[in-house]
Amino acid sequence: MGVIRTQTIKGTAYTYLGAVLGIVTNLFLLAKYFSTEQVGLLSVLVAYSMLYAQLASLGFDYVTLRLFSYFRNDTNKHNGFLFILISTLTVGMTLSTSLFFIIKPYMIEEVGNATSLFPQYVNFVVPLTFFTLLFISFDSYSRVLYKSVRGTFLKEFLQRLLIVIAIILYVLHFLDFNGFVLAYVISLSLPTLILILLIVKDRQLNFNRVRGFVTPELKKSMISVSFFGIIAVFSSSVILSVDRIMIERMMGLSEAGIYSIAFFFGVVISMPSRSLAKISSTVIAEAWKNNDFKTVKDVYYKSCLNQMIFSALLLIGIWANVNNIFHILPDKYILGKYVILWVCIGSFIDMSTGINHVIISTSKFYKAQSLFMAIFVLIIVVTNFIFIPLYGMTGAGIANAISLFLFNLMRWIFLWNKYDFQPFNFRYLLIILFAFIAYIPGYYLPEMNSFIIDIIIRSGIIFIIFSLLIYFSKVSEDINNRVNTYISLVFKKN
Repeated sequence: MGVIRTQTIKGTAYTYLGAVLGIVTNLFLLAKYFSTEQVGLLSVLVAYSMLYAQLASLGFDYVTLRLFSYFRNDTNKHNGFLFILISTLTVGMTLSTSLFFIIKPYMIEEVGNATSLFPQYVNFVVPLTFFTLLFISFDSYSRVLYKSVRGTFLKEFLQRLLIVIAIILYVLHFLDFNGFVLAYVISLSLPTLILILLIVKDRQLNFNRVRGFVTPELKKSMISVSFFGIIAVFSSSVILSVDRIMIERMMGLSEAGIYSIAFFFGVVISMPSRSLAKISSTVIAEAWKNNDFKTVKDVYYKSCLNQMIFSALLLIGIWANVNNIFHILPDKYILGKYVILWVCIGSFIDMSTGINHVIISTSKFYKAQSLFMAIFVLIIVVTNFIFIPLYGMTGAGIANAISLFLFNLMRWIFLWNKYDFQPFNFRYLLIILFAFIAYIPGYYLPEMNSFIIDIIIRSGIIFIIFSLLIYFSKVSEDINNRVNTYISLVFKKN
């Protein structure tokens, strides 16, 4: 548990430093200096590259996270695991690239008010797919080596810093838009090279083949995990990308740009879960291997509780300041106001159910996770088809929230039924009550002339009320212990 707590804190710190850069990037730079079409282009390029990269992985990330413990042997270079990994990725990338060129005519086909901007840059999907694939795979490898923080730093912080630099070069006219798109692609790709160099530095990069180590039983397990992993990881990328792609196809690239900026606020809420999921996946996999159900249950319970607290605070803080957000964004982004509400609600739901996906995917019932993901894809596609025509991009936000609720409901019921893991109790009702109490003064406080002062005062009031209620009610033992530690350090210094 100490490993999880320490690396989660470090990872979350880097994540929120990256969030600050993300706010600067999305609210102050992209929205101001780029057209909604250009923002939509960048968003759709990333969405497609994520889809093709996850397909190209052939589900091997699940093999890494679930079965690496059987290969783990530093002296023997982990028994040729990386040789198997690279061989799989080579096959996957070949298939994925071939599929891209087959589907490409349909990707660039003009629909509705779609523009010709995307066809000009569509080929950037291939290099983005390649570097995204390598990053995902080697980040998983780093995680099983208990080096989860570096991936978080590179992806959440450094990558965003490079993007900010690229934008500044564009704003200062050192780059035209063509040059910026190239710099943007390089910014997304460079963290992959750095990650590989760090693995080389640790002397953990070895592609030697070890014959005879993979027994028929282990091979069978790897094929099975990989097969169901393909369903799970490809489904997850569909989930992350399908709304932007469907908006671009059904409404246009400009609307996809507005949606991507609004969707960022939901990403901010869900950020802490990324660091926790990365390190906990290795710990949970080891716990399952040792039949340590107590550790699994404890991590599940604490992840639900603490993530709900943080996401509730962020949800009420963002929505109380929504009018201030649109003092920062250009007027054309007002169409995304209620997208912010719905994607934040969806992220709150997802955060409040903890690391259920990690627990299922590393358990002996890992196949169920693939089934749930496939059902989730069906739900989110259907709900988008229903709600986008009715409510436009807000409909995509509604579809996101409904889909996440149903998806997590399925996983919660499954864990309760199979393992009697049921983390929810009266404490969760208290958190919702405290959030509501803290939101009321933030909502009714009159708007001030300076939106910056308004954000500071409104957010400060919400934070103080909510934090005091959480602390004095002792809802979370982890939070109280951490706060008490800081308090004792302050008084010792004085």
